[in-house]
Amino acid sequence: MTAPNFSFELREHAIRVLLAASLAAAFLAATDNSLAQDQLSSEELRSVIPDVVRPYVEARDFMGVIGIGREGEQPLILAYGLASVELDVPHSVDNIFMIGSVSKQFTGVAILLLEEDGRLSVEDPVSKFLPEFGNGDRITIAQLLTHTSGVEDIYSLDRFGETAGQGGSFQEVVDDLSRAELNFSPGTSYAYSNGGYALLAAIIENASGLAFGEFLEQRIFEPLGMTRSAHDEPSRVIEGRVAGYDPWGTDDLSHAPTVSPAFTTGSGSIWSSASDLLKWSAALHGGQVISDESYGKLTSDYGNGYGFGVSVFERFGRAVVGHDGRVSGFSSDLASYVDDGTAVAILGNVQSVARDEIRRLVAAALFGEDYSAPDRPSVVVQPEASIEELEGVYQFGPGFEVSIFEEQGRLLARANKGGASELIPTADGTWFSRMLYASVRFRRDEDGEVDALLWGAGEGAPTGNRIR
Repeated sequence: MTAPNFSFELREHAIRVLLAASLAAAFLAATDNSLAQDQLSSEELRSVIPDVVRPYVEARDFMGVIGIGREGEQPLILAYGLASVELDVPHSVDNIFMIGSVSKQFTGVAILLLEEDGRLSVEDPVSKFLPEFGNGDRITIAQLLTHTSGVEDIYSLDRFGETAGQGGSFQEVVDDLSRAELNFSPGTSYAYSNGGYALLAAIIENASGLAFGEFLEQRIFEPLGMTRSAHDEPSRVIEGRVAGYDPWGTDDLSHAPTVSPAFTTGSGSIWSSASDLLKWSAALHGGQVISDESYGKLTSDYGNGYGFGVSVFERFGRAVVGHDGRVSGFSSDLASYVDDGTAVAILGNVQSVARDEIRRLVAAALFGEDYSAPDRPSVVVQPEASIEELEGVYQFGPGFEVSIFEEQGRLLARANKGGASELIPTADGTWFSRMLYASVRFRRDEDGEVDALLWGAGEGAPTGNRIR
């Protein structure tokens, strides 16, 4: 949270202000102590967290590192599973992972640092820094930060689909975004857009005169001593950087293809370790990175529980500022419980949203809540329906389609032009995605024909109508 900004302009009131500050500090300390007493100790967590993670490790839905940082304590970092399946190398607590969209908060802070430098304002139009960008005069930097710009998502670009995320340069991707039509008039709606964060990286380069990775290194990583963090450079050899895997079948893994930084720069291009992310969280929320004014901008909820590259929400009644990430071969989460002085980093080298359950259960254990893991769906060898009758394209809304298709005898789902997720048949007739850690159902019409795809359980599950 933002520290109180006491004013000392009037000298005759200095003692009164200091007294008020002292009383406020004493109150906050008492509150912090009360919160701390609700938390398990590091030694207790060292024995509890393995029980929380075990079902996911045994199912090969999670391999990686979990780090817990608390103010005034040494971080607790625990490693599970394999850094390299091929070489049977176990994880080390210092290993480095691709952190996906957790990267967005670094982009947001970079923009705010440039605003503090006087090089830009978040209310500036995109055209001020990217004059060739189509509709740039209609979009502000703030709208890019809050996903309200209408800019197309990276994973919907033809270039991404045609090259499987491998081809093109960063500038070519920016040019593609410039040519793409807006999904809505800027400022009128919300749609999560990695494309918007690619544009923010381009603006950072234009405003600073530095490459995106160089700016992060000079202004964030080096000053904070984040020696195990860097912008993605695939050709660079980095000690401790692990291989990424995607789920395959019921409990197997496949080696995940890398995605070119041409597509991830700004939105998901950072490698980091648990210790570095905990160091980052402590510095950012402790007022060591940006001003109180900038911090207020970063962590405000501009709608949809989103700030400038961070999600803003509550978990177990506690205020959280954080973000999760998922990119080919990797999953991640960084949650800062800002009123508790606590942060939890989860880094995995399996692309699975089992991470969502793990982060909730780790927080539950940390704060004395129930941390019983839900049962994983029971899979079957032979599904009730044939794969052929399920294949098709299902539309969930404007610009969002899910394709269901067969490949090597497996049923796969792909949203727009993104990567594919395998759907595994389960005993109750639904299909389970280990990658997205969700169950889906296929609905039939009166004639028995499949006419819709329902994502999740319950009557209110998002529904995509079959369009072909």
